[in-house]
Amino acid sequence: MSSGPKVVSLPRGRPRASEAVVQLVESLRTQAVETLRERLNVMFEGADDLLFEFAERATNNQDRRLFFDTMRAVRMGRKNMSEQFSAIYSAGFGSNAAPVSSASAGSDEQELSLQNDAALDLDIAVQNMATKAESLYKATLWEINGRLKVLIEEQQAPIAADALAPISICHAFRKAAETLDIGHDVELVVFKLFDRLVISKLADLYARVLNVLKLGGVRLPSALLPNRGFGDSGPAADAAASSAPPPTFANTPGHSSPQPEFRAPAGLAASLMMSPGFDPQTLASLQRLGATALASGIDFLDDGTASLAADLAAASLGQPVAGWSPRQTTAYVQRANLVGHMFNEFLADPHLPGDLRPQFDALRMATMKVALKDIAFVVDPDHPVRGLINELATMASTAKVGGPQQLDRIAELVQQIQKQFEVAAEALRKPPPEIELLGIEQAERFIEQQMAQTAARRATIVRKVRQIIAEELQLKTQGMTIPDDVRPLLNSLWAPMMAMHLVHRGPDSVEWRRGIDSLDRLLAMLDPARDDLRSEPQRRSLLTVLEAEFKSVGLAEARVTAALQAFEARLASIGPVAPAAETATGADGAAAPAADDAGTAAPEPRDRASELLEQLIQPGAWFQVFDPDRNERRWMKAVAYYAGLDCAAFAEFNGSNTLLLKSRMLLDDLLAERTLPVDLSPTARAALDRYQNRAG
Repeated sequence: MSSGPKVVSLPRGRPRASEAVVQLVESLRTQAVETLRERLNVMFEGADDLLFEFAERATNNQDRRLFFDTMRAVRMGRKNMSEQFSAIYSAGFGSNAAPVSSASAGSDEQELSLQNDAALDLDIAVQNMATKAESLYKATLWEINGRLKVLIEEQQAPIAADALAPISICHAFRKAAETLDIGHDVELVVFKLFDRLVISKLADLYARVLNVLKLGGVRLPSALLPNRGFGDSGPAADAAASSAPPPTFANTPGHSSPQPEFRAPAGLAASLMMSPGFDPQTLASLQRLGATALASGIDFLDDGTASLAADLAAASLGQPVAGWSPRQTTAYVQRANLVGHMFNEFLADPHLPGDLRPQFDALRMATMKVALKDIAFVVDPDHPVRGLINELATMASTAKVGGPQQLDRIAELVQQIQKQFEVAAEALRKPPPEIELLGIEQAERFIEQQMAQTAARRATIVRKVRQIIAEELQLKTQGMTIPDDVRPLLNSLWAPMMAMHLVHRGPDSVEWRRGIDSLDRLLAMLDPARDDLRSEPQRRSLLTVLEAEFKSVGLAEARVTAALQAFEARLASIGPVAPAAETATGADGAAAPAADDAGTAAPEPRDRASELLEQLIQPGAWFQVFDPDRNERRWMKAVAYYAGLDCAAFAEFNGSNTLLLKSRMLLDDLLAERTLPVDLSPTARAALDRYQNRAG
């Protein structure tokens, strides 16, 4: 309609969102911010372990120093970064916020050429993270974006269209990281942490957001819904249809499917299940074992294991095996293939001591026999033998940090445990008529579960090393007051240095002993009563040694210099010791008890014994336990220490054949070394040594 000269067109105002829609948007904002802060907290908590793992695997001192610098930056900037991220992301949530482009602002060729390399690297890192997230969660994001479109266009919701997009989350984190005073290289490592521990774990965020939208009654646009027959309408049909992704995403997991933490390499499971051959490492292991049986016609192992190994090797090469049906051959090769892959991963672990590698390779065949007999070994992650094998691998990978004595005991444990689950090879000659074959999905799950076990094994090494270093430091400084300006020298320099020595060389190495000696000298100099140790030449000598040791493992030079200067200043501030006051005496001339000792009696021996056993008998810890009924040692796991019953319980690896021992008997066996713990922490070892010295 045209307007005449007397007609005034009034612009129509954009309808405002209802109060319910505003509250829904606020619920979405709160849910997103809180969930992302939870993920950031997980990132900050896990940063030390992950960065330590990166530093451990670094091939040069420069990279190692970078990871230690990042560890320090994350610790110092944690609170500020979290607050800045929440504020920046929350501010960009509303409809008035400028949209975030997936490309940088200077995306044309001219502006891009004007960017410095550092900014360009960060742009690329942000874009890569966002692209990865969009690929991981595309089905869920498709549904979220469809519902947001309805919320914005039809209900005028005050929310930015890209408020929940991965690119918005990544840009908010980049802006938060820019508020920290950190270098470009450190910032890139922080982005790597964010990618690994936040971006790769957003499934929970998007599942919660989608749930809020559904509960708020926000539907998908009708154009995006699949065609429905007559009568298939209404909320129920809408809800059912909304869970189906569009045709282009038909093969993508839906939003309700949890994103797996580990994914089997593409094609690996199919290769292991469909190929009749073993990998070269597994084939060589079986051929070595079966060589004698093939050459002489006599199985040098009583139960036919060598002959079975030779048959498996032959079957994998396409050769017929007498008495084996095609189905049995396929099933056996499938299961043996997965076990072979499992042991190849064990043997590829750089932390596995060389002395234990032959024993683990020999354990391969024994484990194969278990899998051939029982398919549950592959399909059940809680299978007792499978759990035991993974536990042995974890113990072996941490054996180096426990020293040669622990290494010897674990070697013996591997041999003994193998005997406990050994399956007679002859029993496998006649399998069930319809032996079960494995599917590719079952193989993928097995591989992914083993990948998770490998990651857990690495985390265990990091935790154990950190525990040992912390306990050594605690034992050395017990009864001392460490000045605040000296703590960075111990916690941020000495401790990381000793962790590297422990992981790479072990506690019997020259480097480890040198580090312990340096700590002893450092702590002795802090003793006000030891003026004789603080002469100028002695101080110069220790400072020179510490500087060389710290720099040899790649610790940051600026941090080393600052900590040593603070230590030197502390030594200079320690004055001469005041004369000791006269000892107070009682009426009879005897020395009066110190005030701190008043009313304190020495603990009873039984109290000390209970405290010791509580430290030693940790559930799951392995022991060589002396069994008085059998008059022999048995490898068993600690179940629990029952102080009220004055006894300890042990069991074999599968929880059977429980052994109960009275506390007094167990202590006597520990003192006489008839019972031996496999892996003691420094504090538990010190407690046992003290008890033995008192008893001696």
